[in-house]
Amino acid sequence: MKIKDKIPLRGVWNKTPAKKWEEAYLAGNGTQGVMVYGDPMHETIIGNHCRLFLPQGNSHQLPEMAEHLPEVRELIRTQGYKEALKFYYQKAKQSGYPGLTMSDPYHPAFHLHIDMPVTNYQSYYKSINYQTGEIAVNFTEGTTDYQSKTFVSRSDDVIVYQLEANKGMIDCNVSLANYDNQGLDSKKQLSEEGITAHYRYVNGAGGYDVVIRLIAPDAICEQKLDKVRIRNTTKLLIIMKIFPYQDEKDSNMDSLTSVIGFDKTYQDLFQAHARIHQEMFDRVALNLTTDTQRQRNIESLLDEAKENSVLPQALIEKIYDAGRYMYLSSAGELTPNLQGIWTGTFHPAWSGDFTFDTNVQLSIAAALSSNLSEGLAGYFRLLKELLPGFRENAQKYYGCRGIMSSAHSSNTGKHIHWNEEWPLHFWTCGAGWLGHWFYQYYLFTGDKKFLAKEAVPYLEEVALFYEDFLIKDSDGTYRFTPSYSAENGCADNATQDIAVAKEVLQHLIASYHVLQIHSPKIDQWQEILDNLPGYQINADGALKEWSTAESEENFNHRHFSHLYPVFQSREFTEESEPVLWQASKVAFDKRLEAWLKSDEGDTTSTHGRMHAALCATQFHMPELVYDIFTMLTKYDCFYPSLMMSHYNNQEVFNVDGNGAFPQVIHEMLIDYHNQTLSLLGALPSQIDQGEIKGIRLANQLEVAHLEWELAEGKLRVHLLASGSDQNMAVKLPLYPNAKVTAFTGCKIEEKAGHISLNLHANEHTEIVFQLNNK
Repeated sequence: MKIKDKIPLRGVWNKTPAKKWEEAYLAGNGTQGVMVYGDPMHETIIGNHCRLFLPQGNSHQLPEMAEHLPEVRELIRTQGYKEALKFYYQKAKQSGYPGLTMSDPYHPAFHLHIDMPVTNYQSYYKSINYQTGEIAVNFTEGTTDYQSKTFVSRSDDVIVYQLEANKGMIDCNVSLANYDNQGLDSKKQLSEEGITAHYRYVNGAGGYDVVIRLIAPDAICEQKLDKVRIRNTTKLLIIMKIFPYQDEKDSNMDSLTSVIGFDKTYQDLFQAHARIHQEMFDRVALNLTTDTQRQRNIESLLDEAKENSVLPQALIEKIYDAGRYMYLSSAGELTPNLQGIWTGTFHPAWSGDFTFDTNVQLSIAAALSSNLSEGLAGYFRLLKELLPGFRENAQKYYGCRGIMSSAHSSNTGKHIHWNEEWPLHFWTCGAGWLGHWFYQYYLFTGDKKFLAKEAVPYLEEVALFYEDFLIKDSDGTYRFTPSYSAENGCADNATQDIAVAKEVLQHLIASYHVLQIHSPKIDQWQEILDNLPGYQINADGALKEWSTAESEENFNHRHFSHLYPVFQSREFTEESEPVLWQASKVAFDKRLEAWLKSDEGDTTSTHGRMHAALCATQFHMPELVYDIFTMLTKYDCFYPSLMMSHYNNQEVFNVDGNGAFPQVIHEMLIDYHNQTLSLLGALPSQIDQGEIKGIRLANQLEVAHLEWELAEGKLRVHLLASGSDQNMAVKLPLYPNAKVTAFTGCKIEEKAGHISLNLHANEHTEIVFQLNNK
């Protein structure tokens, strides 16, 4: 069988084994993950679990700082933030604060090695099938064809690996690596049937167990020291599972061994898994190219992109698929951390934790529009587990009720990652930003029970913090002080602080109306809304990052926090607030000039590029969207799996860019907010034809099918509105002269260049446009 007959169309393949863990191919089921090097001679399989964060023994005692808040505010007013930060930090140290502390780091569960006496292999290739979640490694030695296959079962919650030899026998040594880490005590047991390992955290509660079952029909198995030798078999099946525990008494290796002692074949396990995984993956499909192009290996696609500064359509499609694959593989019990659900090191950058000042938000950006809303259950579960720490942050730092999120979390929600240089303790809008997805979940699903039981209680706790934290100026305007625009400096009234508070309070009031809750709280929240600071515009016409006269702008920065009303909350539009919209556009252009497009830019962060792309979709800048796509390939930001790196040159494995990429694609094709449907709002001319199926929009809108052909000026949209009739405006920002040529299942009105659309509940609508010239 030829290679092209085996490689997945929805996935990637290449011709070289991984040399380091970041280059491994990966799979996951939302709880457990696996990474496969694909080395025929020294195969390495890394097991991961979403719960494994290694306790460092750090103090999580928060300093008692609330009593110092009045003096801090007075110092800010009279002497500025530098003196206030110095005073605050000194008082915190006197109260026992140890200084900036990293979260407990995400770590691997095990490294399993399979060594074979293969010395001269040929015809090597390995692949990931995004559609099924299966990793395959193929090679030949002599007359023997070898293939290994790996996946993480959604149905049975185990990691499954199988090695097969055609026309020959397998001869291999299987061993579990010993971890040399002072924070981990371990002991393992080997037998001819498998390996069990018990790991205990030295500096904190709990640990985890690993059970590895070896199944080899008619094999000769021998235990030699710390290895199990397996020979005289054509097939080796390995079933693996990771069991975290919180208390030592909950660990029982004897009983755990029987958990994966069932008698199922690889094919039995895989078919049960694939039915679930593929249904999730296939809900949405982006089609830009032919199957012939989809069969190209990832090296050739990336090389072509670098050489020509033009992305093959197959590569765009695969990056899109990789983003959705990352999310559905990582989201489940929790939500993706900085590295999704994968790591091969005990020392990941930024602890591989949940970073809440932009990264988590980007990793989940496309969850709802990709019709993977069930993945957000892990996000909501994580936040609920962190709430006790969030409440303590609010109380200890500011004497407030409600919640204040940490910037970095893993095993605790307590905020211990700050100092004078990184004053993240002054960044108070995090909990509100995280609350964005609670209300969005309701808008996309229409789930009123979730709105009442989950969204409203969470948002109420955010509002409680604002009720206690905000102070009034003499003119009756509320003031955010202290205030911090994430990682870019301090000044009162950070624009994101204002924008997030507005969104939280507006969503709460709207939720009370939907749920028919009559309460004086509505008037209280409205009063705060009515008296929040207004946004400010500087002398250059740019929306300011801090809404105070004395603050100065720093445009050379990777965060786009002050554009929150544009890329996230959609607070205003060009029609509703033309002055603010234009000021936001000027601010964005200055950020592009000073950072994104500047050789003097302070960083190469992928998350910054993705936020720039999300802004570009709203400002209808297709050329910029495409430029950002090409930057990712030009600067070598992809690993062989198409997972992204934080920096250029494959430096620091991070998945936030993967999570955001599908959302950029969705927004550039079809976007809905403020009762307006935007079509092809930022579609680059290079992506001149294609189709997308199955994406979701707010208000329970389904895009059953969208197809475009720019050369012919054709656009066809097939929509379904679930639940209720809907009225909306329709815009084609890049094609203002577009005309409706046919429609069914709806009512269309065209007057003076404006298109209005009335959708009937639960009725399929199809609209055909002639795009005409721009």
